[in-house]
Amino acid sequence: MADSPNPGDSSGSVKEDAITQQTPHVRKALRQISRARTRLLVCLLTLPVYMVAVWMLLQNQRGIDAFMFIYMALWAAFAFDMARRRCPQCGKQFFVKTIFLNLISKRCMHCGLSASPAATPDEGSDSRHF
Repeated sequence: MADSPNPGDSSGSVKEDAITQQTPHVRKALRQISRARTRLLVCLLTLPVYMVAVWMLLQNQRGIDAFMFIYMALWAAFAFDMARRRCPQCGKQFFVKTIFLNLISKRCMHCGLSASPAATPDEGSDSRHF
């Protein structure tokens, strides 16, 4: 790969590698973006556990109001945290293109910057990720 960006290169990988290797602030921001996405995914994947717990509480004739409000507040907090994250490259909301939150994407919805940090020069010359 060439060191200077090719004007005809539409992938943007040279620009992406350059910005992720330049500053620790950008790497930290990308790490926070990735963690916000992971938190919301974990909350989503624990939905079956939540449903079983609600069912068990109802079977024992106990109130579920507090349990439901806690889960909804947790979901809302994680979704808000994910939606408020801004891309360090373009400054726009990382996971929001128009009005909907994109939970699946690992890239900025506007400029395509990847949330997974690239290998830094300190980590070695091997560019493979395991």
